[in-house]
Amino acid sequence: AFGTRHAPGGRTRSSRQSRSSLVPRLYVLVLSGGAGTRLWPRSRRERPKQFLDLLGERTLLQDTVDRVTEIVPSERIFVVAPPEHRELIHEQLPELRPSQIMAEPVGRNTAPAIGLAALVLQRRDPDGVIGMFPSDHVIGDEKRFRKLVQQASSIAAKRDADNMVVMGIEPTRAETGSPSM
Repeated sequence: AFGTRHAPGGRTRSSRQSRSSLVPRLYVLVLSGGAGTRLWPRSRRERPKQFLDLLGERTLLQDTVDRVTEIVPSERIFVVAPPEHRELIHEQLPELRPSQIMAEPVGRNTAPAIGLAALVLQRRDPDGVIGMFPSDHVIGDEKRFRKLVQQASSIAAKRDADNMVVMGIEPTRAETGSPSM
């Protein structure tokens, strides 16, 4: 989901970024909570699924950040997570500064985590746009995904209205463990 008016950062380029591919004023918020129960016994409370390399050499968390680094500089990528996962995040994403890893004071699910991070990012850049991305999703067509993120960011950033854009996939069946739009 994307919302208007929020977060920090410069326009430095990495080897994967060209200035023309960056989305101005887009800040990425990676949601990295969870109790680690869905893929038990491999996923545990101390190492939930987003910290596991389930599909290759990189973890789901690393894949999530890799997906957006072509359109957003690392200075504008933030992770919100329980405090006990700070070290795991730092190990897996050493390019992020400690201030880019936001620890929830108390785990209360998704909405409070987003609210906390949005407040912090809004204070940094009141006109920024926040894109929220779960750390455990698998995206097959990453090029198309980035194009859709760029389009969604443009819609959310329009100054004539406060816009929110929600992206998702069309469900193929009911799933009690995941919300639907």
